[in-house]
Amino acid sequence: MMLKPVSKQAEESQRKAKEVFEKNRQRELDLIKERAKADAIVAEKTSRLKALRLAKEAADRAELAAAPPVKKTRTTRAKTTVEKAVGEPTKG
Repeated sequence: MMLKPVSKQAEESQRKAKEVFEKNRQRELDLIKERAKADAIVAEKTSRLKALRLAKEAADRAELAAAPPVKKTRTTRAKTTVEKAVGEPTKG
């Protein structure tokens, strides 16, 4: 095997290094593009879900506004044994 001159070896090494660098750079650019696509998909999904939620909340508010007000009933407490026997509430 005959050795190449130093300048030829240096040029070849430099060329190989540039090729490796360019491959890695292109791979990184492809990953960045894919990540941007994924981020765009997530953003679109989020905005769609937000629009659905806001529409549902508006419909719920409209439904509440259209419905007659609910009259609250007063709850009564159970009479104690002493109150039942006497017939009037005890003061206590």
